[in-house]
Amino acid sequence: MKKYFAYLLCVIIMSGSVYSCSKKNDEPTPNNDKKTGIDSPGVKTNKKTTDRAVSDTAYFGMCKGKYIIIDDYYKYSANENLSYDTTGSGYDTYSGDFKSLLQKLGVYDEKKVEYSFDEFKPEFAAYTNFRKGDNIYVSSKSGVYPAEVSGFYINLDDMIGAGTVFYSTVNAPKGAKYEDNEIVVCSFNNNMGAINRKGVTNQQMIDQFKVYIMPKLKGVMVSEYDDKGQPKNKPLTKIANEDIKMFEGNFTGKGNNEFLVSVKLQNDFTNFTSLIYVMDSEGKVISEFIPLAMNNFTFSMAEGVTDINGDGVLEIITYDGYYEGGGYNLNKNNGGLFKLLTTGFVFGV
Repeated sequence: MKKYFAYLLCVIIMSGSVYSCSKKNDEPTPNNDKKTGIDSPGVKTNKKTTDRAVSDTAYFGMCKGKYIIIDDYYKYSANENLSYDTTGSGYDTYSGDFKSLLQKLGVYDEKKVEYSFDEFKPEFAAYTNFRKGDNIYVSSKSGVYPAEVSGFYINLDDMIGAGTVFYSTVNAPKGAKYEDNEIVVCSFNNNMGAINRKGVTNQQMIDQFKVYIMPKLKGVMVSEYDDKGQPKNKPLTKIANEDIKMFEGNFTGKGNNEFLVSVKLQNDFTNFTSLIYVMDSEGKVISEFIPLAMNNFTFSMAEGVTDINGDGVLEIITYDGYYEGGGYNLNKNNGGLFKLLTTGFVFGV
């Protein structure tokens, strides 16, 4: 059962939303990759980045001490073992291939789960578009830094989830400050902006948008637990600060006076109510980026915003999941609609 839920989460996130592709403002069909709803990069990586200053190709990275691992979800989602598979067996085949690969390379140890490689092996072409020496830019909350692909990494322990097992690595850029396991965005754009994770902190403004949102949550029931752990359902009467997150900026291309408002409520142990709206300063909904889903098995929440190509319109990082796992999505406005650019670090139990 747990493996089914992990696989279900992976399939849902690959579709572009934890709710429904059709609910995401009629997201347009991508030009290149009809299997996953994510456009293929369309370019091969190399050491030249000047011709990619406005590229929408982006990847999620995760900070691991002195290096950053990069999730190449374009290559992962194009894997033939995963295409059109609805049983989960495709992922079993994908993840199982790595034991054979490591045995072929003569490094497999049944007691070892992590393997690092300084050089590109021909066998790696099936799992990554990156090559050693490729130049990219890394966007974090502390700034944007140039970096170079330095190696490759396999973590068999990640097979407990339903996402990537093979990663490219870059050495953490000098002067950059990262938290362990911090999620960053990598691209080829030399004019990419830093990630804003803090959002709006003005309490008066937060309270104002709580008032705007509360009528939309009419009928939401939440469980409160007594000292014996027994739940009792009660109507939602208020939104706590930890349940709402807001960002101010330009999300639709219409101007900077827009607010991304994300609400996630836990109805009970396994179910959630969530929404992500783009609103104006008067509380009018400009776009239901993630429509309201009440008492739902899955949720979506805004994690941060960044401008990956310097056009002034902010891309949105969401964490989409369920009570035992989730993954990250990067979304951008595309002619009034929101489009999924990439996904990364999908894990579930």
